[in-house]
Amino acid sequence: MRAGPLSNPKVIELLNQYFVPVTSQNELVAEDNSPGPPAEKAERKRIYLYFYGYKLGIGDVHVYIVAPNGNGIKSLDITNATNTDHMVAFLTSIVQEQHLTPSPPAVKPHPTSVAPDAPADSLVMHLVSRSMQGGSWHEFPAENWIVLTKAETAQLLPAGTPARGVTWQVPKPVAVKLVEWFYPQNEEKTEANRSRVDLADLRMTVTTVENSLARARIAGKVVLQHSFYPNGKSEDIAASELEGYMDFNAASRTIQRLRLVTAKAAYNGNPFRTSLVSMSRETLDALK
Repeated sequence: MRAGPLSNPKVIELLNQYFVPVTSQNELVAEDNSPGPPAEKAERKRIYLYFYGYKLGIGDVHVYIVAPNGNGIKSLDITNATNTDHMVAFLTSIVQEQHLTPSPPAVKPHPTSVAPDAPADSLVMHLVSRSMQGGSWHEFPAENWIVLTKAETAQLLPAGTPARGVTWQVPKPVAVKLVEWFYPQNEEKTEANRSRVDLADLRMTVTTVENSLARARIAGKVVLQHSFYPNGKSEDIAASELEGYMDFNAASRTIQRLRLVTAKAAYNGNPFRTSLVSMSRETLDALK
């Protein structure tokens, strides 16, 4: 739905003016022993039983419209909910039947992917990846945040004094941490990483040195196995050729910026693109 009706300007306008959208994740609250908040599980169960009792339509993946007093109004099955025309007609009918009046959004629009809290001496990076194909799963990019500790960040730097032409390889554990999310949008229900990295070869070469400031070119190759769906076998292959650069201060042994992109990448033979960008402390503070 995110790539279909929920990206449609008319649907967005209707939701912002007349409704308060709420999502509930099956994996967290669907069962009595699920790990989600008890209050959310109880309210979800109450709504489900209400719609069931009044024969208003139910489903595990379903759109429920609830009045301010908690009573059910209407519902829409997922097949029709993914059809933009059906969704517009559904929402419009409720607006008319309930005689709703427009108002500002109850929740101010905000980014849904936010940087994690991290120590000031860590390296925080933002990753964006998307398939170059069309289709529901590929209409919007996937985002992630990667954080290297101070000790891990130090392993990106050369051992000695940098000089033009000096080359070194990033230790595999750190290289894996940088590239294990290099694949396009999949079905993600948790933040658990299910990739198996078979190759993570990142090599740095100093290209310029001016006083204590230096730039290193990054060249790399990545091959990882990944399952499109959670709990599936890691049978899909994402292979990438990477290029980028890193600016660093050799005297303070700190990284000023790091940029890494796919020069060529394919997921099961289908092209995708990924970028990894370090974020300055000022930028992170501004995004809060």
